[in-house]
Amino acid sequence: MKIITKIKDLIIKKKFIDHNKKVFKDFEIKTKNDGKILVEFNNFLSNHVGFSYLANSLKKKHKSKIVAYYGNSLLVNSIKPSFFFRIKFFIGKKIGINFFSIYKSFGTRDFYYPEFNINLNTKKKRIYKNFLNKVTTLHKLESFKINSVLVGDLIYDTYLKLIVIPQNPSEPTIELNNKEFLSFVEEFIDLFLIWEKYFSENKIKAVIGTHYSYTLAIPLRLALKNNVETYACSTEVLSKYKKNFFRQNNESFFMKKIFRMLSKANKKKIIEIAKNRIEKRMNGHYSTDYSFVTKSPFGSIKKKNYLNKNKKIKVLIATHAFGDAPHACGNHLFTDHFQWLKFLTEIAPQTNIEWYVKTHPNFGDHWSPYIKHERYVSRNIIKKSKNMFLLPSDVTHNQLVKEGISAVFTVHGTVGIDYALFNIPVINASYCHPSVNYKFNLQPKTINELKYLILNLEKKIKNFKINQSEILECYAIKNVFFSRNWLLQDIDKTIKEIGSYHNLWKTIFYSYWMKNFSKTADLKIKKEVNEFVYSNRLFLLNNNNIGKF
Repeated sequence: MKIITKIKDLIIKKKFIDHNKKVFKDFEIKTKNDGKILVEFNNFLSNHVGFSYLANSLKKKHKSKIVAYYGNSLLVNSIKPSFFFRIKFFIGKKIGINFFSIYKSFGTRDFYYPEFNINLNTKKKRIYKNFLNKVTTLHKLESFKINSVLVGDLIYDTYLKLIVIPQNPSEPTIELNNKEFLSFVEEFIDLFLIWEKYFSENKIKAVIGTHYSYTLAIPLRLALKNNVETYACSTEVLSKYKKNFFRQNNESFFMKKIFRMLSKANKKKIIEIAKNRIEKRMNGHYSTDYSFVTKSPFGSIKKKNYLNKNKKIKVLIATHAFGDAPHACGNHLFTDHFQWLKFLTEIAPQTNIEWYVKTHPNFGDHWSPYIKHERYVSRNIIKKSKNMFLLPSDVTHNQLVKEGISAVFTVHGTVGIDYALFNIPVINASYCHPSVNYKFNLQPKTINELKYLILNLEKKIKNFKINQSEILECYAIKNVFFSRNWLLQDIDKTIKEIGSYHNLWKTIFYSYWMKNFSKTADLKIKKEVNEFVYSNRLFLLNNNNIGKF
């Protein structure tokens, strides 16, 4: 069966290659300009469509060639690749195999792999020595810079990603004196210097990446330093990187201002859409407003009780995936999600509160091992606590609300909106969460404030009032104004037809794209992307002319 599947995949890829050659034949340009448009080389299949439109628009704008760069260095492959890997990469570049062919089909002319350069060793040693002297705490690690470029958060998140694997029983945090971590830091510095050298020796006109974090973000941040156009591109979102706008959810700080600028008619329109979507979500339906949440946290209420029947205050801890880029949105009160959970387990015995821990339900596919790891760590850290209990991962919000949850703790999770809808206070351990512009969550600014709040929780939550109209406004701006339809036009329809969010990363998406392709839609996307790259806007929004940002 695997062989048959591979053959089918190859056939679909060949058809997609032929499709791209027809669609982008008009973008062929002859130029002596040695400028380069860098685009991340990956196997995220649905991203390839967005890449193709954006890269070709930038190619035309700058009269430059498209170069695909390998972005997963240190995450997947070493900067000292094996001889076999070098041969495979060389052959891929020359004759085009697998995804090399896909990239070539939309106009990519070269491929770059960042490799170790021994001539950079002296610089590396100097920076590494500086790292050892300066980085004495995890908070200092977060703010570490190399040549004025913030990279500490990237070091932190990449290393966590590497150690958070199901078979690793160690705590998902960083020990600064750990030999493996320090070895990784040296490799990271090597990679940074390789990229820095590449930028100094080439005329980079634009960079297209996918992530705000991990080593994937190194070329994007160097692009910012060098005043190069920088884009984050996915199936759902196309946005620009700026020096004060390079984090996921940065738009959250502007949501109230955006809403105020809308016309009365558009305000009413997006609020009504938000109401309908919220109602469906709370009834347990899947929503592309949070497309990665493939199993709804809302739904049925069972007769069985999951909370103890007594008069004690009962609170919920909604855990996070420990290796999933804790710094993607910025820095929080704690340096990672494990440190936050550890703090709660240490303060819990000082309270007369029952603490219930809920991990993510199984979202399936390649996320399953990491969600299992999240549950393993959560179970292990609370096992000695007499007033902390691990809930089934699939217990619904509706169930817990009915049984009497009084407050919810998160770092920056979607529960900030979910439980506020039930008029239940949510306490964030961050000032970089999605609803930071609003006051329907509690937002302690320091760890000491959080500690005081916990030790006086009954009084704090009793006096806390939640404005439901604020939640509607927040939801409307986040999920209706900031539409996820820049490319697909109707992401709900797409995911329904391909069968699953996970299928965005499989060849079925190529088939879907070709089947639904039309010249009208093609010209519309080309026109909108072209206008966007010449504009001062930060997002390309296909939100039915509600507004721009």
